Amino acid sequence: MERAEARDGIRTWSRAVPGLAVKQFRGETEVPHSVLAVLALLADVPGMKHWVFQCDGAMQPTGLPPDRMYLTFKGLWPASPRDVLLRTRITQTADSVVHVVTQATEGMPVSDKHVRMPMLNNAFKLTPLPGEWTRIEFQTQVDLGGQVPTWLANLVSTRAPLVTLQGIHARLPQPAYQIRTTEPLPMHFYDGPKPFLPPGHLKPASP
Repeated sequence: MERAEARDGIRTWSRAVPGLAVKQFRGETEVPHSVLAVLALLADVPGMKHWVFQCDGAMQPTGLPPDRMYLTFKGLWPASPRDVLLRTRITQTADSVVHVVTQATEGMPVSDKHVRMPMLNNAFKLTPLPGEWTRIEFQTQVDLGGQVPTWLANLVSTRAPLVTLQGIHARLPQPAYQIRTTEPLPMHFYDGPKPFLPPGHLKPASP
């Protein structure tokens, strides 16, 4: 586990999972942006290549439900590039916490340029905090498919949460994500009503 002292520092964890080459990994940080900004970033599918670890392309395939997205990942020699089709659902609990759950699914032809990832389960937990801050926690369990060298499996579990959260920090300040209402958010991702914001979340932080 790595820890950071600053409020916007990044903490990461990993643990072995029987039967999987890549350890399950987790990351946590807080960002000085609203939960709406974080949701706007997560909903920007083409933009995922800028912050998701090793992602080199993301799209919503035509002919499939709008909650599907297809991601490709750069290979690290000697491992081949990977790809996966994902389904994302977003819910919010009574305590205002937003849960973004993404899971591998079927529906895309197998590419001869990529090894299909048979499993990718990712869960973001977004907690809106006073003063327009958001706590971001995420956990990922993945089966890369094919033969995975031990060094590569270790690299993924240790670097992925750190690089991903660093990418989120770098990407979030973009004006496109600084929304003030739920109206720009794509509703095809949601199970239930649009997210609600707790009192004080969109107010400036106290000096």
